[in-house]
Amino acid sequence: MNFHFLSLLIFLLSIKIIGQYNPTYENPLDIPLALSGTFAEIRSSHFHAGIDIKTKGKQGLPVKAVSNGRVSRIRIATSGYGKAIYIDHPDFKTSVYAHLKKFSSKIEKYIKAAQYEKESYIVQKFPRKDALLVEIGEVIGYSGNTGDSFGPHLHFEIRDSKNQHPLNPLLFDFNVKDNLRPQLQRFFLFNEDRNDVIFKTKSANLERVNDSVYKTPILYASGRLGVGIQMFDRQDLSYNKNGIYSMVVNVNGKLTFKYKFDEIDFNDSKYINLIIDYKNFKENQYRIQKLFRPKTAKFSFMDNALERGFFNVEEGKSYQVLIEVSDYSGNTSYVEMYVVGQKEEKKIEPAKGININPELDYIFEFHPNEIYIPKNTFFNPIQLKIQPHSDGIKIGPDIHPFKGAFELSFTTELRDSLKIKKSFIALKEKDNLTYLPTENKNGKLTVKSKKFGDFVIASDLTPPSIKSVNFRKDQWLSGFKFLKLKIDDDFSGIKSYRGAINGKWILFEYEPKQKLLTYDFSDLAFETEKHELEIVVEDNMGNKTLFKTLFFRK
Repeated sequence: MNFHFLSLLIFLLSIKIIGQYNPTYENPLDIPLALSGTFAEIRSSHFHAGIDIKTKGKQGLPVKAVSNGRVSRIRIATSGYGKAIYIDHPDFKTSVYAHLKKFSSKIEKYIKAAQYEKESYIVQKFPRKDALLVEIGEVIGYSGNTGDSFGPHLHFEIRDSKNQHPLNPLLFDFNVKDNLRPQLQRFFLFNEDRNDVIFKTKSANLERVNDSVYKTPILYASGRLGVGIQMFDRQDLSYNKNGIYSMVVNVNGKLTFKYKFDEIDFNDSKYINLIIDYKNFKENQYRIQKLFRPKTAKFSFMDNALERGFFNVEEGKSYQVLIEVSDYSGNTSYVEMYVVGQKEEKKIEPAKGININPELDYIFEFHPNEIYIPKNTFFNPIQLKIQPHSDGIKIGPDIHPFKGAFELSFTTELRDSLKIKKSFIALKEKDNLTYLPTENKNGKLTVKSKKFGDFVIASDLTPPSIKSVNFRKDQWLSGFKFLKLKIDDDFSGIKSYRGAINGKWILFEYEPKQKLLTYDFSDLAFETEKHELEIVVEDNMGNKTLFKTLFFRK
């Protein structure tokens, strides 16, 4: 009987008897697990869907399948997860391994065939159920730094295969040594006002009573209050400031609010900027995590049967607030505080701009420019300042979380047809201009943005640069394993590239962080000794550079 058929049969039978299946999971790396990122910690645009495992600052560590299964998806991209493998297991779980440097030989052979068929480095494949079977402990790839990774590490996930919800990998008994309690830095008290739109904030220093208990001075306030904490967690083998696992708030002995990160939904990330004090984050660059649920947020990990986490403080009464902050290993830190109800003067603050109701559409015309804010661009009402100037429009302040994008249109008054064609809208920050993907229809420039700032018209007439790294023209390269070149663009960025040897497309791996193109000579065999290399690189404004050279290789 064919070995692969037998393996597939065993795999399918194991699914049928899933009720009796007791899966075994092993570590994906043969080193102690030191974490540089924990499950569901708050990132700039998403909840972290897995754990980041440190690889001692190196690339190339063998990455192993954590359990028996089949490769269900392979994805290669220059951003996001970079090189990633997804493995389906018989217990209806999917493990994910991201930012890999390369794959094992059988997976590499499979995906390279797809890349050459598509003539593209960026590919995504969903192998047949019997195409790539793997066993627990089998090497499936090697750790790296591809995609949106800012240092060598392995991003590892476990998902529920049925709905693709990320699950906390630590639920599957991966051994992470952790005897350290979460560290709490500052405490904040929020006063809900104007239907959850504006939160007046009071901060308090945390005094450490002992290894596990913090306290605050007595706070005086009134109204519907919620709490927030600036905090982080560490594990024994890592100095990184990682996220928290669970939080509980009790007021006068009554449970007011709680959540823990065992499972999340990718849709939770739509509301991620509502779980922090976003204004404070934009202005001061640190995150205050709210221990209450805003009205406009829907988080899968929060218990909707509970109140939203606010508690009512009446004048002349006192309230004991006890907060528990824990990591997955059960190490817990506590905050004990007292709030005394005291009437506060309500100050009516003058308007600081145009009032924007998120349930309405708005169009602002500054001839020949226009701003369109569709309804549902924001979660809550905001106040907006719009300042037209000679070079463009400044919109702000940029302290509000976006739910959707707004649209900005400029009409260029340039007469040079080439410069009009190469024009776009850029975001100006100090003296730096950042290219924004722009639709250009006969000089009318339009962008969609989820960020406010100073928007101006810019042009890019300079083509990308291409430079050889490890060879020169007419050189013999018989002993070389790789061909390497650097590509760069000074403004709008690289849009595409294409390489060929003797007129035949070749696979260049592109690493944007290093601006490096790499071709593996083992991919293809050429009959002649003289070879013509040709590369075309295009930037986002259509400027192209053609690079041609000759080399020799047996």
